[in-house]
Amino acid sequence: MKSTEILEGTYCSSMLAPRWLRIPHAVAYSGISRSKLYELFTDGQIKAVSVQGKGSRKGIRLIDRISLDEFLERRAD
Repeated sequence: MKSTEILEGTYCSSMLAPRWLRIPHAVAYSGISRSKLYELFTDGQIKAVSVQGKGSRKGIRLIDRISLDEFLERRAD
């Protein structure tokens, strides 16, 4: 099962969306651009982590879906 199947609802409607989203999935999930997501976590408005291997200079950036939902709820009309 792929995370994209869960996010797009193609796997099973009773499955929960994953807590942590890679940047492309967070963009698709929220409709917020990649650059705006980076701005939001840099400013501390949403939570994000970078998962790196030992000694690695690159990592995988993950966005916390719950903090993203809370951010969007605060801005809902």
